[in-house]
Amino acid sequence: MNRQGKTAFCFPGQLRVPVILEDHHPLRKDPHFREWTEKASRLTQFDLLQFSFKGDKENSGLSLKLQISTYIFSMIHFYRLRAAGWVPDVLAEHSMGIYAALAASEAITFEEGLFITESIGRLLERKGSLRRGGLASIIGLTLKEIEKICSDLGGDDLTIANYNGSMHFVLSGEEKGVERAIALALSRRAISASRLPFHTALHSPSLLTLKSEVQHLLKEIKIRPPKFPILNHWTVQPLKREEIKDFLCIEIGQPVHWDRCVARLIQEGVAHFIEVGQETTLSKLIRWIHREAEVFSAGEPLSLPFPDSKLGSQSVDEENEILPQGVSSERGKDEIS
Repeated sequence: MNRQGKTAFCFPGQLRVPVILEDHHPLRKDPHFREWTEKASRLTQFDLLQFSFKGDKENSGLSLKLQISTYIFSMIHFYRLRAAGWVPDVLAEHSMGIYAALAASEAITFEEGLFITESIGRLLERKGSLRRGGLASIIGLTLKEIEKICSDLGGDDLTIANYNGSMHFVLSGEEKGVERAIALALSRRAISASRLPFHTALHSPSLLTLKSEVQHLLKEIKIRPPKFPILNHWTVQPLKREEIKDFLCIEIGQPVHWDRCVARLIQEGVAHFIEVGQETTLSKLIRWIHREAEVFSAGEPLSLPFPDSKLGSQSVDEENEILPQGVSSERGKDEIS
């Protein structure tokens, strides 16, 4: 592997479908898999292999289970990568990938990240039951065409939730409005337009009403200095330690500018992107944005090269800073910029 250029670990948002690991799947024999799935099960009663909560009388929804699964898989793959010698220069996160990114940076513990994932997931589940919303992935229309759809359906309170590429967007809003947006996008020759498995208008202003409840559940959590810089998916700036709680309180109601995140990372010298998750969603988006980037997924180990000898001993203390304009990646610093 050509080690010129920096490496970004990219933490994906929620899985779209449950991940089924057959008995012979090699990940099931991995010690990191066993350690972290067992710990997660003790803390939340969620069984990753069975994709269910033990004794679940509330019949928890699909989205909550997918959110917890995503977090656990990302953390398993993060620890596997670190054990193999990989050291990131920067962490990037998409949507709910922020929780795993924070735990990976040691700004919070694994347990705290799992608690935040489940707690906010249950808030979103409740919000969706009270006011059913949804998300629509639309591919093949420009930003202006997407904005025109939102304008033409102005009474449906649609908003752009994800900017995933120059012609790939996710719309968020009330369920009926999302369905109308899909129909309108297809009539205007979108390559594809489909519902995502959410019943909440994620990354829309309507979720800002949950801010005080998120503040309350974060009250007892102490944020530590991140050991790796984390790029904020909304402002596309590195998160400072003192900003993290405020960011968590409002990010579910703010858009994800993934296209700008990738552009910023490339601008700052990132040449290697590793998706720290079980699937390849971010890998595909990154290749769409920048076809020359080296992109790998930890969930596809055969595609992931071994790090060269420098990576095994490399530390974020070394002169290998990302986002150099006043931004430090040194361990123990209270701020990232």
